[in-house]
Amino acid sequence: MITPILPTPQPIIRTVEWAGDREQCPQGIGYPSRQSLPTDLIWSGAGDVPAIGARVHIYMNGFGPAEVRAYFHCEGYLGVLCAPDQMPDWYRKQAPGITLGHFYGKELEPRRIITTQAAAAPQGNTE
Repeated sequence: MITPILPTPQPIIRTVEWAGDREQCPQGIGYPSRQSLPTDLIWSGAGDVPAIGARVHIYMNGFGPAEVRAYFHCEGYLGVLCAPDQMPDWYRKQAPGITLGHFYGKELEPRRIITTQAAAAPQGNTE
């Protein structure tokens, strides 16, 4: 039996805050502020968490420029729901009609490649 591939759902953004216990706030759902999210979430980026409406660049997988639309959390991490200016071709083929994506702080930063030569260089005087 062939298992059908289910379409990727459009991420959900709630227009109101979560009214329940912050620690029980559903994961993966977008919210208009961080007020209803758990308090001890980790932002994986080096900089500040971008504000709703901020323009960011998603370096992961070639998504490019985007607008932050909401905040979400998953497995202890804080993330942002973004609307890329243009979804990459590979993503449009995989998930037609999807206009939003879940992204974490590290995905909004350029990759830093550490060469083995730089990593092996001695630091200071070793005598």
